Amino acid sequence: MAAVFETYEKQFATITADITARIGRIPNLVGTEKKTAVGVVQGNIDEAGELLEQMDLELHDASTDVRPALIRRVENYKRELSRLRKEFRTSQVAVGGASMRKELFGNEPVTSEDHRERLLDSTSRLDKTSNRLEEGHRIVMETEQIGMDIMDNLQRDRETIQRARSRLRETDADITQGGRIVSRIRKRIIQHKVFFIVGIIVMLLIIALLIFAIVMIKNSQS
Repeated sequence: MAAVFETYEKQFATITADITARIGRIPNLVGTEKKTAVGVVQGNIDEAGELLEQMDLELHDASTDVRPALIRRVENYKRELSRLRKEFRTSQVAVGGASMRKELFGNEPVTSEDHRERLLDSTSRLDKTSNRLEEGHRIVMETEQIGMDIMDNLQRDRETIQRARSRLRETDADITQGGRIVSRIRKRIIQHKVFFIVGIIVMLLIIALLIFAIVMIKNSQS
């Protein structure tokens, strides 16, 4: 489960970073390039939403010790995607405004003030993209650390289970050995009983023979 959830997180971080970068470029695009970029971003947003749904499904199989932390991370991802959707809608409005200005002014040269505003806007979006990439890298590092902790816990659990199995095998061997000893004792008791019964029978036969002999002697004398 941990490996699957970690894979979803890495994919989500990569997709959201790509979405942020493409949103920053949309206002500067026109025509077919603009429509293509908008379509790609929309597809990436849909894919990110599907990844969040998969993460929600994986939460049901998470162990109780890590589930609260995973739930908080998924909630942060959902807020991040919601923010990107808003930025995407805003960028599409900005695209419409750029197209309208082009229709009004045609190929009129852009003023230095417009150029400055575009540079500032591009710089701001690049900063946001850099921050998103750093956040994605941080999430990946945290995910890897959690994965390592889970692997350590699983290794300890595995060693505990192996020790328990070893003790069970030793106990089973002791029980088997004890059963063999009890079986031998039982056989000896039966043998002793048989010897005792045979001894009694022999003694009774001897006594009977002696009585018979005495009776015969008395009869002969008389």
